[in-house]
Amino acid sequence: MRTAVVCALLCAATLPGPSAVAYAPKAPPAVSVTVAVTDGADDAESGKRLDYRITVHNLGATEVHGARIEQRMPATTTSATAPGGTVEGHGMGEQKAIWRADLPAHDIQVFTATAVLGGRADLAASAAPGTLRAAATVCVYVGDSFAPTACSGDLDDLPETSPEGEGGGWMGWAAAAVAMALFGPGVVRAVRRRRAARAG
Repeated sequence: MRTAVVCALLCAATLPGPSAVAYAPKAPPAVSVTVAVTDGADDAESGKRLDYRITVHNLGATEVHGARIEQRMPATTTSATAPGGTVEGHGMGEQKAIWRADLPAHDIQVFTATAVLGGRADLAASAAPGTLRAAATVCVYVGDSFAPTACSGDLDDLPETSPEGEGGGWMGWAAAAVAMALFGPGVVRAVRRRRAARAG
């Protein structure tokens, strides 16, 4: 549950000319909103359901109308739910939950969502080497701005061993090859016997 929170309070700037106005992205209104997301865990695994809690806080003295809260699910999500909201996208890496809400002054609202992670093969195929993480991000948008007013993220570690057990997969074969080269086949057989004894 590594949470990173970024709160951007941006105001519209004076633009130099009509041509710049036509192509410049809209900045979010000057409001004071924060968001935090957590699934209450530090690690995850294939097949596990992650239960997210999103907390949105309007720190300002005026109501924020029509806020849009978007959560991008981890890249390996196979199914997701968002009570009170909608889920868009069906493929891995494409699913996101969306809620729309008015945020009264000084109000705190909580949203919940779930994501079920795919299998180990899907995890390995969808992430770069050394980056097997279940990452979810949540942003709050106000008005028709394309820039978020506030964002937060949750990051869970994923196991590096394969579900077949310790030493399975290509990493296990590589370790065995190194051990054989350094210590000879006798040591490798002894290690395998100890692992088998522990498993039994």
